[in-house]
Amino acid sequence: MPADRKLRKFVRQWRRRYPFSVEWVDDRANKQLRRSEANWLARFEGTASLKRRQVRALVGWRFGDQRARRELALAGIDSPTSWGRVQRAIKSALKESSPTAALDRLLGDKHGPTGWGAAMASTVLAACRPKTYVVADERALRTLNALGLLVPHSLDEFDRLDWWPYLRACRELAMLSGVSLRDVYRALRVAADEAPRLPPASRGRT
Repeated sequence: MPADRKLRKFVRQWRRRYPFSVEWVDDRANKQLRRSEANWLARFEGTASLKRRQVRALVGWRFGDQRARRELALAGIDSPTSWGRVQRAIKSALKESSPTAALDRLLGDKHGPTGWGAAMASTVLAACRPKTYVVADERALRTLNALGLLVPHSLDEFDRLDWWPYLRACRELAMLSGVSLRDVYRALRVAADEAPRLPPASRGRT
């Protein structure tokens, strides 16, 4: 289908612009950064549990210079009395076969660390099970909405109810484009600023 070809081209082109879609960072530099990121994330793949320092590192990777969100996520794991519960929640989540149940085990208002939302919960899942999960990201959600692939409950924050439709859309794009879930995430995230100007022909895929 023409729409499928356009979506395939979209994903393959935009993934190459991750992490910086700016004129002064060329494709070679972005490729090196992606390789470095992939090598760093590889240490988490397949693990059944995480140490506190590993979780802290993932918090830093996910939120970077977003100080408020970073500190909120760290607060849920830095208490000596809470770390045991956090460890158990992570182990349980990584054993889950249901994507929704896995996310719920890591959400602060469900069974997970205090202050954790879909962004941090999914980061653990995506880092440890990259072939199954993808990071829940408001920017990626905005791009999917612009492409007509998902109508989210909110564009300002990632709602738990959008998790399964979002993950399903990302999996479908990965299969369609012949790339990894991580590359789909990269393409969707970096294209978010261009979402209002995405070609109309790429919208409305059914």
